[in-house]
Amino acid sequence: SPIADSVVPCCRAMPPKPARAPVLIAGGGPVGLYTSVLLSRFGVPSILLERQRAGIPHPRAHLINTRSMELFREVGLDQRVESLAPPMREWREFRYCRSLLGRQIACDDHMATPAWDVLQEASPARLTHVSQPGLEEVLREEAARLAPEAGSQLLFGYECAHFDVLPGGGVRVEARRATRGGGGEGGGGDGGGGEGGGGEGGSGDGGGG
Repeated sequence: SPIADSVVPCCRAMPPKPARAPVLIAGGGPVGLYTSVLLSRFGVPSILLERQRAGIPHPRAHLINTRSMELFREVGLDQRVESLAPPMREWREFRYCRSLLGRQIACDDHMATPAWDVLQEASPARLTHVSQPGLEEVLREEAARLAPEAGSQLLFGYECAHFDVLPGGGVRVEARRATRGGGGEGGGGDGGGGEGGGGEGGSGDGGGG
């Protein structure tokens, strides 16, 4: 059955409605967003909960390995990801120094090895250098684009507060509005929501996963 009357647009935080879905995704980082994209492509409804209302701009992971790029290629996102990368000449060398501006100890060119040549021949994709915030933006846009047709929801600004395994199978999850202090307003649904614990929302029956 449909999990909600409407799908929450990307990067907007709205009170979740009692809802059902075969899959609940806790966390909207690269793995969670990619899972949402993949499930929606196959027509499997899902509900994604992410406590951040927008992406975090702080630097994090930046090297995307070959296997990950192969997975992005399968869903048609490899070229969009690669377009964000600087030229390889700017990041192929790893320099080891005593401090940020200190004397260089060593320099290692990771692409000047036989193993790199073998990897290039074995895969149609190649590793690249894109910051995690940039990668997440690509994945959020694609997840939001695919969600309406698949009946999926992207709930940004909410977190998984509690879940119960139902006797007949499935999981009932309580979602609450995430706050900086760690508390929040409850929201309800099954699979991605639950019985509200002091806020907006309600409850329902069924089996989210």
